[in-house]
Amino acid sequence: MAANEHGWRTGIGLPVMVALSVLSGSASAANNPYIGSWAYKQTCGPRHAAEIRLTQSGEEIVGDWSDGTRSAGSDGHLKGQLREGKLVVRYCSSDERGGYAVCPSYEAQESDYFVRADQDLVWFRQVGAGNSRRFERYLVLHPVVGGKASVMDSRCTSD
Repeated sequence: MAANEHGWRTGIGLPVMVALSVLSGSASAANNPYIGSWAYKQTCGPRHAAEIRLTQSGEEIVGDWSDGTRSAGSDGHLKGQLREGKLVVRYCSSDERGGYAVCPSYEAQESDYFVRADQDLVWFRQVGAGNSRRFERYLVLHPVVGGKASVMDSRCTSD
């Protein structure tokens, strides 16, 4: 894993700074439950890792994201808004293999959202399109403490 200039470790070595507009209300960093560094790290199997760091300056949230395994991954920018207790986001990818529009362009509509659950950040991903579009729980990201994921996932059926 590589560390960026802030010492934050990225799951696939591709740190990317992201800007995300918060369009609802005037949330301050002190009371915004999405601000912080979040990570999921699997210690077995494909060694899936995902990391997000969100900070706030005024009405803007800025951060990094990456998502991948020991063999492949992607990263890029995201932007979105707080809506009904959810951080709803649109993505762009740092390259064409990421599955999203290539930055600086973004997806036409929001595809994922995040919600807080106690100390964690739960990532919900869009599955399907059109009338069959729904959201499924993808990952539970845990707070990053001392530059490392505070919880590691060791539940794997096979290595």
